[in-house]
Amino acid sequence: MSEIQRSPFLVRRGEGVSVWSLGGRFTVKVNDQAAQGRLSLVEAVAFRSTEPPTHIHHHEDEAWYILDGKMTFFIGDEVLEATTGTFVLAPMGVPHAFTVDVEPTRVLVFASPAGFERFALELGEPAANDEPPLDLAVPGPDVLGPVAERYGIEVVGPPRRAQA
Repeated sequence: MSEIQRSPFLVRRGEGVSVWSLGGRFTVKVNDQAAQGRLSLVEAVAFRSTEPPTHIHHHEDEAWYILDGKMTFFIGDEVLEATTGTFVLAPMGVPHAFTVDVEPTRVLVFASPAGFERFALELGEPAANDEPPLDLAVPGPDVLGPVAERYGIEVVGPPRRAQA
């Protein structure tokens, strides 16, 4: 049995690997290696182009903390509006999707155990600056589906929208 790391580590502002992925800018602050697989943390700048299809994470819980902006989450049968300072949890195995209601929205994305960050990195392209690419979007099902499946993410429906 491997020994659990008991020493602290620090990630400073501006540190981390940044990519344009899944319709937004993702900066991996804590990856599976740093936290020995226990969790990952991604700082994201989300746009409407970040809105995913309805999906299920079979390997991890996913959570968000809104730093600045507004998002609406569709988790199971619940519709949750989240503004600055709000924390939202989508438990493993529960279908979920979200909309970005204010562009851009800055959000911390947590996954436990780690793994989601590798999914985002695999689909991403290095972010050399803060200017989003013109073709920024969540990939279509032909690209997204097979990669998501490798990470235990199942696409189960289209993106969601709040009822007017």
